[in-house]
Formats: sequence, C-alpha cells, structure tokens
Amino acid sequence: MSTNLFDVPGWELGKIVPQKEQTNKKRKVSQERDNDLKKSAAKGQKLKEQVGQKKKQVNLTKSGQQNAENPFANADDFDLSEEDTEEIIPQPEKPKNKKQKGTLEKMKKKLSEGKFRWINEQLYTTTGSKALEMFQKDPQLFDEYHDGFRSAVESWPNNPVDILLSCLKQKPKEIIVADLGCGEGKIGLEAPNKVLSFDLIAKHDKVIACDIAKLPIPDSFFDVVIFCLSLMGTNYVEFLKEAYRVLKPSGELKIAEVVSRFSDINSFIEVLAELGFKLIKKDDTNVMFIMLDFVKTKPRKTKKSKLYHAKDLLKPCVYKKR
Repeated sequence: MSTNLFDVPGWELGKIVPQKEQTNKKRKVSQERDNDLKKSAAKGQKLKEQVGQKKKQVNLTKSGQQNAENPFANADDFDLSEEDTEEIIPQPEKPKNKKQKGTLEKMKKKLSEGKFRWINEQLYTTTGSKALEMFQKDPQLFDEYHDGFRSAVESWPNNPVDILLSCLKQKPKEIIVADLGCGEGKIGLEAPNKVLSFDLIAKHDKVIACDIAKLPIPDSFFDVVIFCLSLMGTNYVEFLKEAYRVLKPSGELKIAEVVSRFSDINSFIEVLAELGFKLIKKDDTNVMFIMLDFVKTKPRKTKKSKLYHAKDLLKPCVYKKR
C-alpha cells in the first residue's frame, strides 16, 4: 500500500512547486512589468520631444513662406497630423552642406525683410510719440529697422544722405545743422559742420533721443534743418512746425522724400508755404526720391487752407500682402 496519498493509479500529479518559489516568480514578473512601463514612458517622452522639435521646424517654414509680411504672427496654432509623427526628423544644429546653409540664409533674409516692412508700416501709420513708445518698449526693433533700411537703400542708384553731405561740405563749417530723424547719424558723423542729430533712439552718443515734434532746443537756433526720408509719422506737419520754430530767420529746410509718397507735390509745397517755407529748389531727376530746398519766411495766409488735407498729400509706405 502506497504511503503517498497522491499516488493514485491512472493519475499523474506532476511537479508541485514550493510556495517560496512561486512568490519569487511573481516578484520577477512584476519587476519585468515595471521595467516595461518605464521603457514605454521614456520612449513616449522622447517621441513627444521629437514631435515638438519637428513642430517648431514646420512652424518656422510656414512662417517664412506665408507670413513674411508679419513675422510676429503666431504660428503655434499649427498642429501636426498623425502622419507627421510617423517619421520624425530632428532639426540639425548646423547645416551639413552648402545647399542647406543657403536655404537657411534665404529663410533668415526673408524673415528679416518681413520684419523691416512691418516696422516700416508702423512708423508711417502712427504718430511720432507712439513710435517712440514702441521703440522704448523694444529697442531692438530700431536696430532691425535700420538694418533693413540699409539693405534697401543699397539697391538705389544714389543715397540722399550722400547728396546732402555734399551740399553741407560746400557751406561754412561754423553753421549749425539739425538732422531730424537721423537714423544711424551718418550726416552728423561725416559732415564738416556742427550737426545735432535727433531720433527716437540714440544709436550712439552723437544722437539725441527724443520725439522730433518736441525738440529740446530753443527758438531760432539752427541754420539748416534736414528731413532725410524721415517725415514718417501721421503727424508730420508737427515735425515741420517744430523745424520752423528752431530755424533762424532765412534758415534753410532740406527735405529728401520717396517719390511714390507724394500724391500731389504742388499741394505739398503749398502746405509748406502756409507753414512759412518758401521753395527755392526742387530736384526730381532721381527715380527714387525728390529733393526739396526751402527757406524760412513768414507763413502765407490763404483763403482755403490745405493743412487739413496734409495727411493725404504724403502717403505712407505700405506693402501688399502676398
């Protein structure tokens, strides 16, 4: 008779696993499950980072191609589809070849041009005081604007700044000149005369930062006042009135302005006459800009003033949306 209770004819019980061994096996299975979960979480995080990286890359391309006119447009609302996440291509830190480098440079140039146009439109469609607030809030915009301006002027046959410098070199060195809206202040740096340069932001210590409608200068101080492509604000008549105030009797006013801005050049000259400036020379031989020379006289009284329509006589430079 068998002493094993489980030794029954026709039955095979098989191997009985001890309780301790079963417990260790459960722990091993649980540990493997935890490891798999950690690996899945790490993989998911990596995929999320790669998706975010490609999203930025796609948004940058969208911004460069479609929003060149407004580089401040929000591109973060662009969503990647499931197909986009199937193949993730990380953005390289540096271009690997000349072709890729050239593409990046073109994209940067296009974005820079778009930003310049946006800033340019703000300056032409707002008052000088509002423009001052904009640049004070973000001084970098001033540099970005003048970088774009410099690039644009390089394609012109002549630079009006150089023409004005030639005129000043023919005048006595002791005269005092005001360069209003001087930008980078080239006239003040290169002219042989005493030049005070004014603009919304001081690019260097030779420039006085202020709103050119409110100059910190006494009456009848300057011999010559210059506006070189700087009658930009919607309140440009206030700039001209301030120029009249700080000019000496019979002082000279020199204006260089883009041709396309004038809707009626003769009416514009009549507005200047109402303000007290007599035209002595007009040079419209350049295809890009017009040069106007005036002298300070007494304001001319008219039955029907054109000052109310001055804003329409000097149009803002705006860009077509593409």
